[in-house]
Amino acid sequence: MKKLLQALTLGTSLVIGAHANAVIIDSSTIIPDENILLNFNGLGLDWVYAGPIATEEWGPGNIEAPEYRASEGWRYATEAEWALRPDWTDFIIGSVTLDPVAGFSDHSLYRFASEYWSNFNHIDLSDAADGYLTNGYDIGDLYSAFDTWYVRDARITVPVPESSSIVLFGLGLMGLFMSRRKFLK
Repeated sequence: MKKLLQALTLGTSLVIGAHANAVIIDSSTIIPDENILLNFNGLGLDWVYAGPIATEEWGPGNIEAPEYRASEGWRYATEAEWALRPDWTDFIIGSVTLDPVAGFSDHSLYRFASEYWSNFNHIDLSDAADGYLTNGYDIGDLYSAFDTWYVRDARITVPVPESSSIVLFGLGLMGLFMSRRKFLK
């Protein structure tokens, strides 16, 4: 029985250790758009699934606050923003069906960025599916098995006109000017 308990303890520590030994990606490396839920529902907010734990769950250093990536605009969601947050299924890429499991780590099927916020390389879909979520500050439990989502204002880009469009516009103005000159003579 003692050997069985030792084997179980060793196996459990190997599984936990495998998930927690990732190296956090330096804050100077920008999170790729593929890992972010961009402009969710056109509401002007980007959401990031930052990690499989709450900010204080295992003590400091396991998941960073949004200030760690302040240069990218990440912050804590307000209560009003949190009320409009996405569902865990909104982070799914494509039309695949995913079971809400713990220890999920496939970036080709799901948008998440735990490596950019923590020393984890996975997320726990089961926590998100069960509603165990926190904004990392004042919503949800910061000391329990709650997953962390952060928000930022969407970077909405305005299309820049092509140079050929500007040339055509200029030619049109020149034509109007020339026709006006001939008309006045």
